[in-house]
Amino acid sequence: MNFTVLPDFLAIGGLVAAFWSLLKRTRQTRLRYWLVGWVLILIHIAAQFVSQNVSAVAEPATAISVVMLLLTSMAFIWAGNDMRRNVGSHDLPVTLLSSIPDALFYVALIYGVTQDAVYYVLTAAGLVSSLWVFCSGRRLGDRTERYIRGAILLLAYAVQAVLLYLDQGGMALNWSLFWHYLAAAVFFRMASEQATVGVRFTTLSFLAWAMVFPVSVMVGVLWPQAHVEQEVWNLPKFLVATGLIFTLLEEQMNKAEHAALHDALTDLPNRRLFLRHLLQTVRTCRERKARLAVLVIDLNGFKQVNDMHGHAVGDLLLQSIAQRLVACMRQRDLLARLGGDEFAVILADIPDRQAADRVAEKLHETLQQPITIESHDLQVSASIGVSVYPDDGDDVTALYAFADRNMYAHKHGATR
Repeated sequence: MNFTVLPDFLAIGGLVAAFWSLLKRTRQTRLRYWLVGWVLILIHIAAQFVSQNVSAVAEPATAISVVMLLLTSMAFIWAGNDMRRNVGSHDLPVTLLSSIPDALFYVALIYGVTQDAVYYVLTAAGLVSSLWVFCSGRRLGDRTERYIRGAILLLAYAVQAVLLYLDQGGMALNWSLFWHYLAAAVFFRMASEQATVGVRFTTLSFLAWAMVFPVSVMVGVLWPQAHVEQEVWNLPKFLVATGLIFTLLEEQMNKAEHAALHDALTDLPNRRLFLRHLLQTVRTCRERKARLAVLVIDLNGFKQVNDMHGHAVGDLLLQSIAQRLVACMRQRDLLARLGGDEFAVILADIPDRQAADRVAEKLHETLQQPITIESHDLQVSASIGVSVYPDDGDDVTALYAFADRNMYAHKHGATR
């Protein structure tokens, strides 16, 4: 018995268990498709074991093993590209079924089918099914992107047809697997909002996985006497798994940091992030000899809304108010919810106090407009205090204290 693939089977089995555990905790759709991919790899390794040890079913086991590699790539492409947006109401199983022409192409090669027409028909069918999956989505509205995807797919299958014409079926199979895993790398990177260390590592690992297929062919052609251990070719699989887990950990850490620095109700920066940003902005303005303004906003009449309509309506009102205030901000400004019904604004690079006063007046006017919440027309006003750096203070504490005092003066009826 040949047990060389047993360590891989145990390792991938452990990864499947790990991804299953993570899925139960996070419930991420993308993670579910990653899990499907690793289950398919587990089947791939099991089929390899059978093909190496049971000669009577060596060919079908080999076919299953290779087809599982194809379906794994489609699962990772689906996860990275969120293919649900592209094929409308269809689900992952339908996308896997769309790989039937390519899968039959692999099976025909492994079984040594001699009719050339079979391979060309399956190549054409593979192109059509791939165009349907990658280019026919209702939400893929960018026509240029559709054309680019279509052109790339046409090129991929054209190369496959050329290799068939040159009687290089084995190279055609490896070419097909190569571009599928290359697509998995590309879509994974495109779906990632930030190029974090984990994202870069995983993308490079997918590229290494894709390169296994052409490199193994080149080694066989150029150095036929060379012996490369199977573990070398399997290494990229484990690098991808490591990268995916690392990426998940990075995402969880980013979410935890975001939660620590943002208000849970409005998703605005909280007091902690406000003070940190104000400190940085003061330092920048001090170096550039520029001005900034701090606005402290306190809502009037919000407690009555809570008392009359309940906290649920009050929460919806705060969210609507936050949206209105954000709409009045420049991109470089910062609006924060300090707690309760108190907000604050940092206006960077203002020319003078009059500019800050105009923003305060604009915010005051926008909050005077009624807001409809659950058929209730609600109206609140705001008391706004303004301080300007460096006129009213040259540090964070002094600026905030001046704006806060100014806000309370307005709340108690004093004029600006």
